[in-house]
Amino acid sequence: MRKPESIVYWINDRLPVPTAMGLALQQIAFLGALLVVPNLFVHESSVNLGSSVYLDIASASLIASAFSILLQTMNRWGIGSGYYYPLQATPTVFAVMFLAGSSPGGMPLAYGMVFVTGLTQLVFSACIVRLRSVFTVEIAGLAVMLTGVATGQVGLKVLFDAQVGQGATNLELMVAAFTFFVMVFCNIWLKSRVRLFATLLGLLAGSIMAALVGLMPSESVSYIASTPWLRLPNLPVFGWSFDWNLVWPYMLMGLALSLMSIGTQTVAQRTADADWHKPDLRAYGRGLRAEGLTHVLASFINAMPQSSSGGAVGLAATSGSASRYLGYWVAGFLIVTALCSKLIVLWLAVPGPVVGALLLFLSAFLIMAGLKLVASRMLDDRRSLALGVGLIVGVSHQYIVRGLEYAPLAGFMDLAGVTNGTLIALVLTMLFRLGASRRTRQRFSLDATTADDLNQFMENQGRLWGARRDAVQRAEQAVWQAFDLLAHSNRISPEEPWLEVRTRFDEYGLRVTFTYSGAALPVARDIAPTPEALIDDPQATAHLTAYLLSRLAKRVQVRQRDAIAQLQLDFEA
Repeated sequence: MRKPESIVYWINDRLPVPTAMGLALQQIAFLGALLVVPNLFVHESSVNLGSSVYLDIASASLIASAFSILLQTMNRWGIGSGYYYPLQATPTVFAVMFLAGSSPGGMPLAYGMVFVTGLTQLVFSACIVRLRSVFTVEIAGLAVMLTGVATGQVGLKVLFDAQVGQGATNLELMVAAFTFFVMVFCNIWLKSRVRLFATLLGLLAGSIMAALVGLMPSESVSYIASTPWLRLPNLPVFGWSFDWNLVWPYMLMGLALSLMSIGTQTVAQRTADADWHKPDLRAYGRGLRAEGLTHVLASFINAMPQSSSGGAVGLAATSGSASRYLGYWVAGFLIVTALCSKLIVLWLAVPGPVVGALLLFLSAFLIMAGLKLVASRMLDDRRSLALGVGLIVGVSHQYIVRGLEYAPLAGFMDLAGVTNGTLIALVLTMLFRLGASRRTRQRFSLDATTADDLNQFMENQGRLWGARRDAVQRAEQAVWQAFDLLAHSNRISPEEPWLEVRTRFDEYGLRVTFTYSGAALPVARDIAPTPEALIDDPQATAHLTAYLLSRLAKRVQVRQRDAIAQLQLDFEA
């Protein structure tokens, strides 16, 4: 694990108090702006709910988010990923929540069934490690890309649907462009620590400009002024109820939220490690357990179901922070906000163009982070097809929902949103694995084999496996050196002038084994042969090659059984 150059504060780095407060305020500004989600839920619900109910739901949601962050950052008792990533309210849960809320059980049932969502995530967390051959790096990269796409889509919707039926006005576009420019300027051209607060400065500058040009609604200002500073929430707002008939929709919601979590955790892992090349599935499981327990709590305090915030993780990454200690500060600020009603309604006054510019800014980093993950792997036609179909489904889910309006799957497609793309890619990956062997065997003649032949063989296997390009290239170099040494030595029996090359791959390692009739190579030494040894030792070439192979491969083993010899090279995948 190595600290990335773009990160100022690494995982276990404690933040200076002024910096921590600034970064936490920046996170709260982003997460708080999304408090519009419970506000939309209250207004779009078929039940007439008052403003006090909104404040109670928003407070409960903030408390649940703070609880989740603490579990994630503490990473105790097998619960929590150890990375900073918060939960945020999401409109993708509206379909299931409205379905339960319109039933005889009403709102107590809508929130009580969130318990099933939490249990689903807890069960999934126990299974994910066994699915390591399915949750590959390219699938994680696709999930990150689609998280960025979803963030950007929300930003564009907030910007252009601010006035329904009118679209964005010239003033709104000007404010959005100015906000975006401030964020970009602070992030790219400023070299001081000020760049840590690029998005916070952009939000402040955009909000001030919006107020100057008259985009701050007067009713929002009066609503903020009339709201008390301190208010203890009445929890639970509605109570708790359960209905077996709604278990399936809430299980699907748990699955959809779990897939979003995988994408967000991948961003967090990739941000914190410059040498990252494969997902830590155990961290995935611990993170999902923390989210599952959070939704169990949310069920009893009537908080909105929440999804992992890829935008918040991307915001921390662009600010140069991967420190998990940021989570403690953010959790504390969330608790304070939950008890301060005026702060809750304050974020509702942030103009839509400012929020839209922020989401577009973050989506660019998330999309490119996902694209880099996908491009780091060698892909054959099977994997390319699975990812391509998943990507097009993810970015076009709204058209699919519209076309399946009366089909049984329409509800789930609407719920899952862009995570449909990840789910489709997972299903196709499992399907296309049929007939794709993880073990290969091919015999090469000593006289008729060239370096290109072996390289082509290894590249074909690398694309089939979806291995890292640099790992396969390192293996190619070692394989040809081993082949060349054995072919030009007296170690292979002239009666059987061939080498059998066997490969085996899993998500954690690549093994190449040479089998031939003859004498085995000497065991690799820890230090290179001296110049004197190379002159005096008749087996100096074999010792030098064995040493070089040990530098290229993670492990080198030689075996001799009767007249059959083996050379085994292990590489990291």
